[in-house]
Amino acid sequence: MKFRFLMTAMLATAFCVTPAWAAWHGPEQQDEGIVPDSKTVKPSSYSVTLSILAAPGYTTGLCTGGKGLADICRSGSCDCYTYTGTATGSAGTGAVTVYETDDYGDGNSAYEAGCDPAYGDIEVDGSKDKESIAFTGADCGSNFTVSGFLNGGCFLYTTSVFTGGGAVAQCGGNYSTEKNQKFTIKGTALK
Repeated sequence: MKFRFLMTAMLATAFCVTPAWAAWHGPEQQDEGIVPDSKTVKPSSYSVTLSILAAPGYTTGLCTGGKGLADICRSGSCDCYTYTGTATGSAGTGAVTVYETDDYGDGNSAYEAGCDPAYGDIEVDGSKDKESIAFTGADCGSNFTVSGFLNGGCFLYTTSVFTGGGAVAQCGGNYSTEKNQKFTIKGTALK
């Protein structure tokens, strides 16, 4: 009789308690009160194209501009680069400023060509949406070229058009201090 009672109690506990491993397999769920109704929310393509020009020079340390999405410097040896230009696409047309923290202390920039970890904050002042986009990826360059390349993933951090946490996207493009370069952000959002 004690065994049957003990087994019943264990099974009841197992079905009533949320497994601890659930939190390790992704971000925590939002409060149910703010999750959009799945009948009205649909996946939508998300695309923004930037035309950016790198400002000459840099500031020592991590970037502090924008929403603070580029203020990561894991190694302690970083420089902040700024790019300005225009944006077109899902946010509409408008001005853009990109803040990029190049973590050269964790990269391989000591060679003539290489890549460093990069963290960015892309601030779009578009005609349809004002967006802050987080960038995480790599800044690759060479002593033999005048332009470099940023490539990685982007997350739409603030938006008034999209729901459910914004959008996730692949993003990348060239940069130069001599002429505007194309940088694209393409992914999926909920609208």
